[in-house]
Order: sequence, then C-alpha cells, then structure tokens
Amino acid sequence: FQDIKEGVYARNWIGGMTNGEMFTFTAGEAWMIRNGEIAEPVRDVTLSGNAFKTLADIEAIGDDFFWDESGGCGKGGQSGLAVGCGGPSLRIRDVVVGGEAIED
Repeated sequence: FQDIKEGVYARNWIGGMTNGEMFTFTAGEAWMIRNGEIAEPVRDVTLSGNAFKTLADIEAIGDDFFWDESGGCGKGGQSGLAVGCGGPSLRIRDVVVGGEAIED
C-alpha cells in the first residue's frame, strides 16, 4: 500500500452480479487507504464498472492466492452454480467504489 495516496482496501466479497460486460460486487469488509496506510473502516462498499476496462486497469497482482469455493450463481434458477474459486489480491486504478464512513 505504500505508494497509494488514497484508495480503498476491500476484501471478503459477499455478493455480486453481472449484466453483459458491466459488474457490481459487494465487499464484506473495507478500509480507506491514506498515504500508504490502512485508515478508517468503511461500510456498504461496492465496486462496479465495465469488466473489460477494469481488467485493463489492473496495476498489480499479489502473490497471496486464496482458495475460496463459496461463490455461486442463482440467476435463471441455477441455484448455487459454482462460479468462483478464489484468487489473489489485485490493485486496480480508476474503479468505481461506493460506500460510506462508519461513524464512531
């Protein structure tokens, strides 16, 4: 994180959807990154955008692959069709992030 002036660290993805090339995913946990340091937590964080543009905007791929078979798709009555197997951390520039600060 050391060279990130301002960003969001999101993890533990809890849901998402796609519609053509557009996507939205919801993070289970997220924190602001300020001047290379993890800062305050934020809630209701979603990432959204165009899948092709977002793939082109990946700046770095971590060496921390995590195996996770919890993802499933229920669209069209598929009821739990496996759609994910985990992956490494990614650093993405210019992704659309929504959320709000957690008040103390």
